[in-house]
Amino acid sequence: MDYATFDRLCKANGTSATALAIKLGLSKGNTTSWKKGGNPSADILIKMADELNCTVDVLLGRETSGFLGGNEDEKSLFLTFVKLNDRDKIKVIERAETLAELAAERAAAQAKKTAKPVELAADEPSNAPTAHSIAYYDYPASAGTGLFLDETTAEEITVVRTPEALRADFAIPIKGDSMEPDYSSGDIVLVESCPCVSRGEIGIFVLDGEAFIKEYGDKCLLSHNTDKDKNYQPIMLKDYESAVCMGRVLGKAEIIK
Repeated sequence: MDYATFDRLCKANGTSATALAIKLGLSKGNTTSWKKGGNPSADILIKMADELNCTVDVLLGRETSGFLGGNEDEKSLFLTFVKLNDRDKIKVIERAETLAELAAERAAAQAKKTAKPVELAADEPSNAPTAHSIAYYDYPASAGTGLFLDETTAEEITVVRTPEALRADFAIPIKGDSMEPDYSSGDIVLVESCPCVSRGEIGIFVLDGEAFIKEYGDKCLLSHNTDKDKNYQPIMLKDYESAVCMGRVLGKAEIIK
C-alpha cells in the first residue's frame, strides 16, 4: 500500500491513519506495519477505500491520475475537493469550467496577437495609443440590480494598451449608479479573473445567477454611492444560495474605435 497517499487521504477526510485502523477493528500496530511497507488484507483495503471515498488502486499507488492528479498541486486540489458536499462540488466544477473557458479565450487572443502584431496605418499618427485586444461580454454587471453574466458569448474589442488591460482577462459594461463616483453606468471595466478578492477590493460577483460590481466587505458586498436618497444597503452573502467571485476589477477600459 502507498502509505503516503493513505495518510494524505485520511487527513483530507478529517481523520488519521490510526483512528481509521481502530474504526475498522484493527490496532495501532497495523498502521506501523503499513508505514514500513506492509499491506492490509484485501477486505480491509476495500473498507478503507470506502471510508476515504477513493478506489483501491489509489491506495495501492497504481492510479496516478484521475483521483490524485499527476502533480502535487493537483493532489492538493483533489484532497480539498473531496471534503466538499455534493452541492459545493457542483459549484467548484462550474467555476472551474468558467475559468477554463476564459483561459482558452485568453490563449486564443494571445495567439492572434502574436501572429498579427498591431501596426499603425499609413495615415495614423505616430503618437496613437497602442492597441490591445480583450474578450468582452456585452451583458452588463449591474451597479444597481443584478444581471446574469455567465453563458453570454464573448466577442473581442480593442482597448488602449495599459498595464491594467494587459492583466485583465475580460471586460464587461456597467449598468446603474450604485458604484459612483468610481464607476458609472456605461463604463466598461477591465476584470482579472480570480476566485476571490480581498476585503476592500472591487470585484464582479454572481449571486444566484445575477452579476454585480461591488466592493467586497465583511461577508457582504458594498456600494459606493453615498446619496441618501438612493439608500444602497449592503448585500449580505448569507442571503444567497450561490455566491461566486468572477474576478477583480482593475479599472476602466478606454475603447479604441
